[in-house]
Amino acid sequence: MARRTPRPAAAVPEPGTPPAEPPLADDDFVSSLRNELSRRQEAAGARTGEDLSHRGELNKRLLQDLWEVHNQFEEVSVHLTLDPSQTLFATFAEYPTKWTFRETFDFGSVKTIELADRAQGWVGFTLRFWYYRTAEGASHLRGIFEWCDGESYHRYSGWMRMMSQAVLYDAPEDSVNVRELHRVLRDVVVQWYAAHLEKNPATFVAHLKEKYPKGASYAKESYR
Repeated sequence: MARRTPRPAAAVPEPGTPPAEPPLADDDFVSSLRNELSRRQEAAGARTGEDLSHRGELNKRLLQDLWEVHNQFEEVSVHLTLDPSQTLFATFAEYPTKWTFRETFDFGSVKTIELADRAQGWVGFTLRFWYYRTAEGASHLRGIFEWCDGESYHRYSGWMRMMSQAVLYDAPEDSVNVRELHRVLRDVVVQWYAAHLEKNPATFVAHLKEKYPKGASYAKESYR
């Protein structure tokens, strides 16, 4: 005869321990919330996948263009830094001119690309492109050039840089005109380069103020 497995003894609560309360009855809030959040997640995933596919190609174009700008400035001993770094998105056969895109880099996930000037007297001068969403939810690509208008001391925050921007380009992500983008980029880069040769940032700032709409102004910590 098979031996019976003894049943585990029921846990006996200690004296004075209040009885466990059963879960509250579901009034459909939890299940409906879970379903709605799941639906939103799926919709966002589908939308993101579509946007990132197109965005990846745009980012490849921008990174290739800005890396070439970087190299042209290096030839006259003007140091610029690219973000994301070339070590992340490129594989070099011969640095810095012979390279290919790194297959393992996720170009579609890049939301901001910038080329920053590191030359003495040019700190804060930055060419930047980034993606943002309008109030209606449409994805846009915006390009700006940013520079430092000087520094001022604030009693509670210390030394602050006063930053200004010129808006170079802004268009819906799905209808970016690469030819127009290159026209603007060529104008800005030529003026930037010429101002370095003349060692006069003021001429470049004057050009930006005259030709392009004014963007945001803000203060940032100086890190003195």
